[in-house]
Amino acid sequence: MELFTLFSSKAPNRVFLSILLGALAGVCYALLIPIVLGSFEAGRLGSEEAAANSAYFLGYEISNYRFAILFAALCLFILVARSLSQVLLSRVALDATTDLRIRAYRYIVRAPVAELEALGPSRLLAAITTDVARIVNGAVVVPNVLVASVTLLGMLTYLFFLNSDVFWFVIAAIAFGVVTYQVPMYIGNKYFERGRANIDALQEAIRGLIYGVKELKLGQEKRERYFDDILVSSELAVNRNSKSGNTIITVAASYGDLLSFFVIGVVAYVFVSYHAITTASLVGVVMALLYITGPVSLILNSIGQIAMARVSLRNVNRIFTRLTQEQASEGLVPLPEWRSVVFEDVSYDYGQADGGFSLKPMSFEVARGEVTFIVGGNGSGKSTLSKLISLHYTPASGRISFGDTMVDLQTINSCRQLISAIFTDYYLFDRLLGGLDEHTQEQLSRYLVELELDAKVSVQEQGRFSTTALSDGQRKRLALLVAFLEDRDIYLFDEWAADQDPRFKEVFYHAILPALRKRDKAVVVISHDDRYFHVADKVLVMEDGQLIRVDRPLASPRSPADVADRIAVH
Repeated sequence: MELFTLFSSKAPNRVFLSILLGALAGVCYALLIPIVLGSFEAGRLGSEEAAANSAYFLGYEISNYRFAILFAALCLFILVARSLSQVLLSRVALDATTDLRIRAYRYIVRAPVAELEALGPSRLLAAITTDVARIVNGAVVVPNVLVASVTLLGMLTYLFFLNSDVFWFVIAAIAFGVVTYQVPMYIGNKYFERGRANIDALQEAIRGLIYGVKELKLGQEKRERYFDDILVSSELAVNRNSKSGNTIITVAASYGDLLSFFVIGVVAYVFVSYHAITTASLVGVVMALLYITGPVSLILNSIGQIAMARVSLRNVNRIFTRLTQEQASEGLVPLPEWRSVVFEDVSYDYGQADGGFSLKPMSFEVARGEVTFIVGGNGSGKSTLSKLISLHYTPASGRISFGDTMVDLQTINSCRQLISAIFTDYYLFDRLLGGLDEHTQEQLSRYLVELELDAKVSVQEQGRFSTTALSDGQRKRLALLVAFLEDRDIYLFDEWAADQDPRFKEVFYHAILPALRKRDKAVVVISHDDRYFHVADKVLVMEDGQLIRVDRPLASPRSPADVADRIAVH
């Protein structure tokens, strides 16, 4: 009952009330047949008694009006109770959906970046969009199954009082039906599990289509192979398994629907030949069995939905099991004054991920008022080192300290607040998340002009950008603008100038970086452009995961004044 626990934990009182109302509605639903049959018995009375039991309502004669009033009252109660039960359940379901997704969001945001990268965005998106919906849909069914069970129990109780032999026969038939129903359900569940596994591959294929459409358009053979062998293949795999699972479950559901009618046929044509039963009792039995059809069908047909929900719940639990939670303190504390970030024998190991690449132990420091370059060939470990510097990765060994403050679980989040980074795979949010006051607005307007974005971008209500549909270079300049407004102590730029035209490269290396140095910022730049290495105060040279040397370039002439003054970076 893990699904029901997940569902009821959100609002136990409302779920209890919903189930109680549904159960009462089920009991009243089961009482309708005895009331109707009782009115038939009363109708056999003489004419005087029948006249005494008649009444008029809106000009119409109502026979057996006491039974009629009770029948109408029960119907009205069933309408109100079942409606309230369903409304309560649907509202709790919506709340549970929201809470489950928010829980997933918080789990992701608190997970280590390295684990999120290893897991991949496709599996996370599939879990949030597909699995959560299936889990909640399955959880909603559980209370309905409980209500149907109460109705079924009431009808079976009535059957027992009508004819105990019929009761035991119906019990045996239901047991046989449930057991035989589980065989196709088990097979269908296996297909659903396969289909769910294919959804992760489909999500990744869709991401490739969306983000790689420019490349696919440049090669017809490449496009057709991707479309046929990857995208459509994944789509057809999901379709094939889903269709097989749905077909099996649909047949099983039809079998479940006919089970009650099969029992009715056996009772009407076979059972009466071996057991004494009055016509009135037989009518009551048939009516009771007809009423049982609905609850039995609902219970059996819900098994498939619950099975799908359990598959998705297992998948979500597997993902969350893989994602550990950072135990870092959420409380932020002010750090003592510091002049440099010291890295002592820090190393990092991806394990089996990323081909087992690792950073060997290395020692260096990033000082305020200095520009530090990280250079090296592809695969040398520059990006991994940058994520250690930005504290996104936790070193496998060694220690990091901001001055006299060692980075540990108590201080890491406080240290992260001092860092602003623009990675090659950065995400440009569509608004300023740090708030927008009068001073920030003034800075923003100035930076838009200085970065030549004022003709493209404006800032609307709540700090929202008018557009982010910009060229790669403009998007990076807008990201740089956001970093300026954050005004952190450490700036990290991963190949920021790679998408800029020559003029803005000059601006970045000869104006922006010196201006940040002048403001006593610690600046770290990953770059392949050796024409600008002289701008750095220190160059960390990487090769095969090792820091092979630290260069200090000779002072060189600064850029012309008109370039240096291009952006003041106040």
